[in-house]
Amino acid sequence: MVMPFERAKATWHRWIDEHIDHALQLSGSDPLLQWFLTQEPARARRILVTHGDPTTEMLACCMKAKLNAFLAADGGILLCTEIAIEETPTNTVVFDGDPDAYLPAGERASPWWHRPDMSINDLAPIA
Repeated sequence: MVMPFERAKATWHRWIDEHIDHALQLSGSDPLLQWFLTQEPARARRILVTHGDPTTEMLACCMKAKLNAFLAADGGILLCTEIAIEETPTNTVVFDGDPDAYLPAGERASPWWHRPDMSINDLAPIA
């Protein structure tokens, strides 16, 4: 059991450190998304896009779904049953539900939170 946990932990930390940390977080309906796609397409890949407002509760749903996608791709031996995000030293959001009850399937067959890749959005830069 040690090896799958180490791999899962390494993948999770790489995703957090390289893609989530200091990323701009916007709702999928935010008009700034189109601005970034046309004016700053290179920066658009650094925007974490959520369904609805990017609240900590919504981020917890997205993160739990993403972690379970990583775990499933690694053989499905491990499963995340709860995720906690500490907003401040006195405020923590804990999510232990089913992310699919709160996150839509979306127009794509597999939105970013269900893919075991390093994505944080489904934006396609305009050429």
